[in-house]
Amino acid sequence: MTTKLTTRARAELAKYDPVKGVLKVHAAREAEKRARRARDIEGLSAAIERKLTEQRTFVVWWDTKAERLQNGEIGNGRGRRSSRHNAIATKLRPEDFGLSVGILSKWRTRLLDPQRFVETVAVMQEAARRLLECVDTAHVSQNSGENEWYTPAEYTDAARAVMGAIDLDPASTVEANAVVRAARIFTLSDNGLDQSWRGRIWLNPPYAQPWIAEFSLKLVDEVERGHLEAACVLVNNATETEWFQAIARVSTCLCFHFGRIQFWHPSRPAATPLQGQAILYIGPDDEKFSEAFTPFGIVGRFRRVLQ
Repeated sequence: MTTKLTTRARAELAKYDPVKGVLKVHAAREAEKRARRARDIEGLSAAIERKLTEQRTFVVWWDTKAERLQNGEIGNGRGRRSSRHNAIATKLRPEDFGLSVGILSKWRTRLLDPQRFVETVAVMQEAARRLLECVDTAHVSQNSGENEWYTPAEYTDAARAVMGAIDLDPASTVEANAVVRAARIFTLSDNGLDQSWRGRIWLNPPYAQPWIAEFSLKLVDEVERGHLEAACVLVNNATETEWFQAIARVSTCLCFHFGRIQFWHPSRPAATPLQGQAILYIGPDDEKFSEAFTPFGIVGRFRRVLQ
């Protein structure tokens, strides 16, 4: 899909600096985080709109550049006209801008069409508003109990079977990692919310608010940046909350656990939470996830319907 541009719009686009454009996307993301932590709904809505606007502008620039390559307006270095995809491959690389083909495709799908762009902005602003308010809603989202409960080995073993290894656990302790065996961990003193996440992630976040919402949004942000190869996320099955739905929107499949998981702690007796759990998976190996987690519960795949 290409966007028809007026002569004036094309002239403005000719002055567009894609490197600065991507930096503006990052700046809007940081403004979004600050507004969320300050519980500033107006500032959060404005930051979301800026972020999506900058993402859309980048996609329009990208597709216009590719169209010019295809039409021979810009040489492809091989003395012949190339197809649209070859033009992108020979002259444009998302990696040069810190992006990926998948992220660019996602931006295009959600934002390129003007009407879809308006709808996406409205949906994301409303979701963010409701997420800020979730502390005052259902009892599951208000979970304020002990946060230091660790995952039994069978679940992290299953996660490794799916992902191959665990590169990072961003909400962990030294004791917990004796079981998780992540190559790298972030502890409370590291504050994983302020760190960059990369690779294959295991996440069993603190379940009390606002931490569960903050870690969920951080995960989604890292997925949208293209930083993660895969992730397994163990959380309460609080399907009515915005933080759970935010993770679900970027997930490939999930497992609703048959019962409540009995967590462990190095200095206290094992404990069972008040509600059931779910394991959500983000990544390409849905068959592996199904095979590894079917023994624990009901596994389902998310179906994406593009309108």
